Amino acid sequence: MLPQVRAVVPSPTTEMQATPAKEARLPLYSARLPFKAERMNESALEGPLLAEWDALHARILPNMPFTSASWNTLWWKHRRADRPLKRDELCLIVVRDALNALIAVAPMMSTRRPSFGPLRLHTLRYFGADPNVTEIRGLVCEPENEVAAIEAVLKCVRREMPAADWIEWGTLRKENWDEASRNLPAGSRSSTREIDAYTLELPATWEALRSSRSRNIKESIRRCYNSLKRDGLTPELRVITSPEETPEALATFFRLHSMRSLATNTVRHADVFRNESDRAFLSEYALGLAQRGELRVFQLLISGTVIATRLGFQCNDQIYLYYSGYDPTWSRYSVMTTLVVEAIKWAIDQRLAVLHLSTGTDVSKLRWGPTATHYVAVTEVPLNWKARLSFATYQRAQRFMRWWERPRSTPSARREVST
Repeated sequence: MLPQVRAVVPSPTTEMQATPAKEARLPLYSARLPFKAERMNESALEGPLLAEWDALHARILPNMPFTSASWNTLWWKHRRADRPLKRDELCLIVVRDALNALIAVAPMMSTRRPSFGPLRLHTLRYFGADPNVTEIRGLVCEPENEVAAIEAVLKCVRREMPAADWIEWGTLRKENWDEASRNLPAGSRSSTREIDAYTLELPATWEALRSSRSRNIKESIRRCYNSLKRDGLTPELRVITSPEETPEALATFFRLHSMRSLATNTVRHADVFRNESDRAFLSEYALGLAQRGELRVFQLLISGTVIATRLGFQCNDQIYLYYSGYDPTWSRYSVMTTLVVEAIKWAIDQRLAVLHLSTGTDVSKLRWGPTATHYVAVTEVPLNWKARLSFATYQRAQRFMRWWERPRSTPSARREVST
């Protein structure tokens, strides 16, 4: 029996009612071929399309915040470039079926480097070109319609932006990529990068989940709680949901997230929100979620002090665990593992169906025995020397950045794996 953690959560009247995601899905016969794609102007980001977009977002399983209308419109507001060396132009494409129902949204942008002159590099890519703030970016579409929707978007792009040096098609579900790739022009070359995302289906009780996990994770959980108990420490879970408490909770998150990046005795993590524009984006997005009753900021406290925190974004009966932060002076207690356990217990108590452990393959996720969804990030490069040379240079720069930012660990750190 694990030691009890005192949880401070809002009263049931303040909680968003969990609605099973499967009940929100449209029947498959509602999607009628042929699909038609149309490019929209910037006014669409403030119009009635947003309600349709969010309804589509809620039907996508597994659900992630990066496909929502609010995430993408705020990303465009905070992250679009409009300066001499780089300029982004909106290329928002919507796909509808024969009955005019919304099937897909392609939140794309046309990027030119520099923004003027005859020798400009021109690329098409999805919103979310940031330092890992957006973990998955690409077509907003239900899996069963993805291939046909991509074909419609491709035809629209050829018509609207025929001179792009290359096109970043974002992430597609791996099982759909082989079929979708047949529609690429002959002679073009595609570059792919695999991305995995992990989810836990939640049973009715914590004990049912714990008992079904491996011996390794059971032992890890036991050590986390026992190490605190031996030193006379009692962890407390607090879940922040209200708009009034959100700014302070986010300030704590940014502080602990930055502290985590400076830790030298554990897996190396980047400070994803070191830039003011990224903090402003996330702050506005999180406040909007809190106002809609969808934000969950998990905090682990010892003696009234927050020592670890992780953001959670809820949609119907699913919750996405986003980035975290913790005070490295508490790392010997594996406090991030404790916080994840408490977040899972909380989600089960709220009768949620799915907990998303986020993207990226590492021990902290795999030891839970999750279900993996496989994606590929696809880039299409036309058959011409300028595009090939430019893209090869770009790839080398990207590989260097990934090497520089890759997680590193020291031998003394392997007992504490944080997410």
